[in-house]
Amino acid sequence: MPTFTVGRRPLTLTLAQVAETMRGVQPEPIREHLVELHGTVFPPKQVLATVTGWDRSTFTTMEAQRVLIRVGFVCRRAGKRPNGESAWVHLGAEGTEGTAESPTDGDRIARLEDNMLLAQAAIKGLHARLTLLEA
Repeated sequence: MPTFTVGRRPLTLTLAQVAETMRGVQPEPIREHLVELHGTVFPPKQVLATVTGWDRSTFTTMEAQRVLIRVGFVCRRAGKRPNGESAWVHLGAEGTEGTAESPTDGDRIARLEDNMLLAQAAIKGLHARLTLLEA
């Protein structure tokens, strides 16, 4: 079982523990960094804080990413849309962030493009992992 030091505290954690703890947790909006978990993306600090019960101010995003990567998750920077907002903002049921407006064709195309970028990045990450395993 991997052991880490985060914010000068020892932490023992596995991929299975993180996955089970995060099951059913709603992801918060992504700002700059993300971790792939349960077919969606979460902010790394949300995941580590939820799993450990620690206050988010007691560790950095980089520490959270380091732990999550070492237990087996994919972490990376979020992309940006042409207007500068994060490409990973979670949309509401109507398809827009916090409004009841219907999504436009442009919104739908932007979401499809974002999903394509995610898929391409995931494939690259898997390919890199396979290459390391084969070496």
